Amino acid sequence: GTRKGDETMIEPNEVDEVGAAKFLTPEVIRSAVGLVKKGKIYSLGQVLESGMPQLPRHPPLVVAPFTTPYQSQKRWEQRGAKNLPGAASERVEINTHSGTHVDALGHWSNCNKNYGGLDARENYTEKGLAHLGLEHIPPIVARGVLIDIAGLKRAEMLEGGVVITVGDIQAFLENNKLEIRRGDVVLIHTGWSKLWQQRDARYCMEEPGPGREAAIWLADQEIVALGTDTMAVDVDPPEDPAYPRVVHQIMLVDRGINLIENMYLDELVKDNIYEFLFVLTTPKLKGGTAFPVEPVAIV
Repeated sequence: GTRKGDETMIEPNEVDEVGAAKFLTPEVIRSAVGLVKKGKIYSLGQVLESGMPQLPRHPPLVVAPFTTPYQSQKRWEQRGAKNLPGAASERVEINTHSGTHVDALGHWSNCNKNYGGLDARENYTEKGLAHLGLEHIPPIVARGVLIDIAGLKRAEMLEGGVVITVGDIQAFLENNKLEIRRGDVVLIHTGWSKLWQQRDARYCMEEPGPGREAAIWLADQEIVALGTDTMAVDVDPPEDPAYPRVVHQIMLVDRGINLIENMYLDELVKDNIYEFLFVLTTPKLKGGTAFPVEPVAIV
């Protein structure tokens, strides 16, 4: 890069746009696909609907009818149609960090820095992210590993503020004879999504989640993405009030690992499915920081 004052200016062709997704090699993908034996698919996304939980500063989902079948039918009749065709469509207004969604690497900054040392003040423009936007997230086809910490603790649901530790994760892996490998997607079940279903206000106000040490350990395993059944992955209240959202910082800013929030993992847990083919494709919203997605697990 070149220097401008005291800042290092990164040239466009030097930017690492994909981060840890580079671990998705053909060998990793072929191995993951080999996990499919039954052909059963599990939906891991929540339903997008009016009244779903949202952070207080996020605007609600608005779905407005745009075209009704009757209006459409009348337009076709004016063109001479006799078979009464009708189409329905709607207009949607949504905060992109709504429902089950994936965070682009450029979503988070720390001390005004994005992943790869980019200046976050320069990177987020009036047209969205100049670098590290949604359009750079490749299709994620990987081995998925579900870590059921609620089950490990023999709890239906962990309480808000409970810190998930490295020891918790390693204990679950050992109990189930599992390991985390380079290129994996790790999903953590806390049971917190039960509050989503109940429309309990606590869902958006606090949550259990991994702490700093667990995030660093997971990142050291060279995973591609981390997903949870909570609003924001991070434990809240945070371990240290002076350093909130450290998992966002470690994963998105330091390590280039995408986050997936508000996941529905109950069916996998019910069937004791802890290893599977994970598939997620992201809408290519240029410069976008996040977007609702529908991840699936296949066994």
